[in-house]
Amino acid sequence: MLQTLWFLLRESATFLLVGLLIAALLDALMAGGWMVHRLASRRPRSVVLATLVGLPLPLCSCSVLPSALALSERGASRGATLSFLISTPETSVTSILLSWGLLGPVMAVARPLAACFTAILAGLAEDARDQRSEARDPSTRQPGAGSTDEEACCHPEPQAPPKSLAARCRAGLAYAFGDLLGDIFGWVLLGIVAAAAITTWVPAESIAAALGDSWVAMPAMVLIGVPLYICAEASTPLAAALVAQGMSPGAALVLLLVGPATNIGALGALRSKLGGPTVTIYLTTIIVVALASGALLDAWLGGSASPLQLPDISEPILPGPLENVAAVIFLGLGVVHLLRRRSRPCPTID
Repeated sequence: MLQTLWFLLRESATFLLVGLLIAALLDALMAGGWMVHRLASRRPRSVVLATLVGLPLPLCSCSVLPSALALSERGASRGATLSFLISTPETSVTSILLSWGLLGPVMAVARPLAACFTAILAGLAEDARDQRSEARDPSTRQPGAGSTDEEACCHPEPQAPPKSLAARCRAGLAYAFGDLLGDIFGWVLLGIVAAAAITTWVPAESIAAALGDSWVAMPAMVLIGVPLYICAEASTPLAAALVAQGMSPGAALVLLLVGPATNIGALGALRSKLGGPTVTIYLTTIIVVALASGALLDAWLGGSASPLQLPDISEPILPGPLENVAAVIFLGLGVVHLLRRRSRPCPTID
C-alpha cells in the first residue's frame, strides 16, 4: 500500500507542479484581461473556446484543477470553467500519441472526440443552469457574466493602472503556490490515498478476468474510474493492458474518459469552490457521455480488440529521478503552507 502510494504521488507530482505553474501564468494573463473577455460570457463560443484550449494541454485531473480555478477566480463563466476542467484532463497531445501507439488509430480518434463533446455539453448545461438561477434570483448573478459591450460602454468601471507583465507573473506565482496550493493540497492527498487503496486491493488482472461482458465492464469502469486518481497518460497503458487481457474497447474508453477527469480530491475541491449543482452537472455529463461513447465504440467494432492493432506497452514517459524530485518538492510546499496556516493567529471578534 505504501509503495503504491509513493508511486502514485511520484506519478502525479510533476503534473501538479506544472499545473500550478500554468495557473500562475493564467493568473497573470487574466490580470491583463484579454482572456476574461473571451471566457466570461455565457455564450456557446466561450464554452467551445475553453474546450479547444484545454484539449492539447498535458494536465491530469489534479493538475488541471489549479488552472481551472484560476480561470474562475479571474472571471471566466462557470460553463467555460467546467469545459476547460473536463477537456483538459481527458485528453492531451501526449495521451493522443500514446493512444495511437498503444491502442491504435481508432482509439486515438474516439478519445478526443468524446472528450470534446463531453466538455461542450457540460459547459452549455452549466451556463443554462446559471441563467435559470438568475431568472429566479437576480442576486445570484455572476459578476461580469453575460455582460455585453454596450453595458461596458454605458456603465464603465474605474480601471486601476495596468501592471507590468513581470509584476503580474510574480503575483500569479504567489497566488498559485500560496492560496491555491493550500486549497487543493489536502484534497489531492485524499484522492491519491483512495487511488492507492483501489490499485492495491483490486489488481488489474482480476478486473479483466471478472469483467469479460462489456455491459458489466463499462459500469464497473465508472465505479472504479470516478474515485481513481490517474492521469490521461498513465491511464493509456492501463487500458491497453486490460484490453489485451480481454476487456472490450468500449469499456477501456470509459476508463480513459472517466478516470483522468474525476477523482475524490478534485470533486471535493470543485464542490467547495463552485458548489454542489456544478459538481452534479460535471459528474453526470462525464459518466453519461462516457457510457454512451463506450457503447457506440463496441457496437462499431463488434466488441473486439482486433481492429485496435494493440502493440506492446512502452516505457514510462517521465524518468524516475525527476518524479522523485517533483514529489519531494510538492510535499515540501504543501507542508510549509500547512505550517504557515497553523501559525497564523486566529481572528478575534470585537
